Amino acid sequence: MNIKQIKRQSDKPRLYEKGSSVMWTDPYISKQLLELHINPENDSASRSRVIIDRTINWISEQINASGLNILDLGCGPGLYAERLALKGHSVTGVDFSETSVQYAASQAREKKLDILYLNKNYLDLDFESQFDAVILIYLDFCVLLPAERDRVLENVFRALKKGGLFICDVVNERNIERKIIPQSWEVSESGFWKDSPYIALTKGYHYPEAKVLANQHIVIGEQDTVDTYIFWNHYYEKNDLVKILESKGFTDTRDYENVLPETGDPWNGENITFYVSKK
Repeated sequence: MNIKQIKRQSDKPRLYEKGSSVMWTDPYISKQLLELHINPENDSASRSRVIIDRTINWISEQINASGLNILDLGCGPGLYAERLALKGHSVTGVDFSETSVQYAASQAREKKLDILYLNKNYLDLDFESQFDAVILIYLDFCVLLPAERDRVLENVFRALKKGGLFICDVVNERNIERKIIPQSWEVSESGFWKDSPYIALTKGYHYPEAKVLANQHIVIGEQDTVDTYIFWNHYYEKNDLVKILESKGFTDTRDYENVLPETGDPWNGENITFYVSKK
C-alpha cells in the first residue's frame, strides 16, 4: 500500500477539484444508490416517503393547476415524477444514472403513468418553451459548480413556457458547522462502495470564501486501487440566489422556509429553503 499516495489524495481538495471516479455511472455503486432511493424509510439518497409526499403537496400549491407539462431534473427512480403524474400532469424526467432511469421507466410502464424518462445529463438539454414548470429537487442545484449552474439555469429558462415556474430547494446558511461531515473511516468485506474488501476514508471541508462544502471519500480496494469521490455542495443566502436567478432572466422569485419538517438533522426544516421563480 502506497501510504504517501493515499496521504496526497486525502489532503484537502483544491476548490472545485474533481475526484478520480464518478459515483453515478459506476455499475455497482449506481445499484446501491437505487436501493437507497427506493427504500421508503431511508433519506440518505432520497427523502423519506412522508417528506416527499409533503413536498409534492407543496409543489401542487405553487403551480395551482391541473394537466400541466412538467420537467423533473435529476429525477432518479421517479419518486417525484410518479406523484406528479398521479395528480394528472404529463411529466418528463431526466437523470444521469442509467440504472435509475431504467428502473423509473419500468415502474411507469407497469403503473401506466404518463411519464417520459430520458437518460441524459441535464447540462445538455435543448427543450424550448415546452414546460409549464421545471423542478430541481433534493438539493441538486447546490451540487452544481458555478459554470454548470449558469448552464442549467439557461437550459431551464429556455425550456419553460412564458409564465412558467422554476422550483428548486437549496441549502441555506444556517447551522453550517453541523453540515460539515466529520472525519471517519470504514473497513468492509463489501458494502456501498465495492462488492469486494475496501477501506473508505471520509472527511468534510468548508470553503467559506465560495460558500461551499466538500465531502471527500477515498476508497482503497484490493490490489491497492484508490478511487477518489469529491462532492461539492453550495449553500445560498437569499439575496445571492435571487441575483443569480435574475441574471438569467427569471422574475418574481419567492422563497419559502420550513417546507420540510424538522427532523433533528441539518438537511431538513429551517436548514433548507425552497425557491419559486417565473419566466
